[in-house]
Amino acid sequence: MKDVLLQYVMKVDAYAPLPSASTAYIRKVLCVVKPSGENVGTITECTEKSEVQALTNANCWQLLDAGMNSIYVLPSNDLKIGDILNETDKKFFTILIDGAFSNEETNAMTVGEFKGVIGWTSETQEQVKQWGYGDNNVGFYDLAENGSQNMYWAFGKLLSANDWKNHQYIEMPFSSKITDIKKANLLFEDKVSFVLTSEEYGNRLALFASNRRAIVAPYAYEEVILKLQSKAVQYILLNQPAYNEAEASLLEDSLQGVLDEYKEKGIFTIANIDVEPTNENFIMKAEIEVDEPKALWRIEANMKQGVI
Repeated sequence: MKDVLLQYVMKVDAYAPLPSASTAYIRKVLCVVKPSGENVGTITECTEKSEVQALTNANCWQLLDAGMNSIYVLPSNDLKIGDILNETDKKFFTILIDGAFSNEETNAMTVGEFKGVIGWTSETQEQVKQWGYGDNNVGFYDLAENGSQNMYWAFGKLLSANDWKNHQYIEMPFSSKITDIKKANLLFEDKVSFVLTSEEYGNRLALFASNRRAIVAPYAYEEVILKLQSKAVQYILLNQPAYNEAEASLLEDSLQGVLDEYKEKGIFTIANIDVEPTNENFIMKAEIEVDEPKALWRIEANMKQGVI
């Protein structure tokens, strides 16, 4: 019971802000695999390797070994999964297609309204190149005998990390038997994700890209948009701003704070927002400028020898 004198002297109307929107789904992954048991066509959350193995012979449990707390597994005989994705209440931003699915099956795939990242493994370079040129797609070159484990490991490291990192040259579990610089150069030119095997350094992730962009790009964009939207609704609810230049400036400062966090972390070099009133009631106009995340994978050097 509040004290009557306190309420008499100073009546306070408390406004509780909305909590920040959850970004957890951005680090969730769905693995579409060939079935070996029951639950075909059903999405199941798995936290243990044994749970995955009860559903499939696929190696997507590597995601758990790489650091993820849980994964979603969808055993399916084909990739026409649009209706399943549209109807599920489970949220994820990455779908990994096991290498057991053929190029023909991936070409016939339906994903409904899903707009996130889709990764697929094949040992045919031209096929993974074409796949990797799709919106937010990741084409991962690997030997069929590795059972997509390198792809699962790379994504597991990416999605379980504390921050968005491109994971240049991390150690990988299996060799794709790429030891020749010509083959490596061709894969790099095609912007195909792949593992390079060094005699001295072992198996290393030699490129990790999404549609010719840094792998973190689609994830960083999705996250920053969600955080900006969340901050905007929090600000308006809590402050009940008037419709004028002064309030637009204050709202701009609040939203710029979100972008500055990404600049400080080095994810974006350019990240700015401009907010101003329009002539239309209820609406303010915002212009957001964000550059593309970059990743350093190679260095081209020229060396001059001798006395100049």
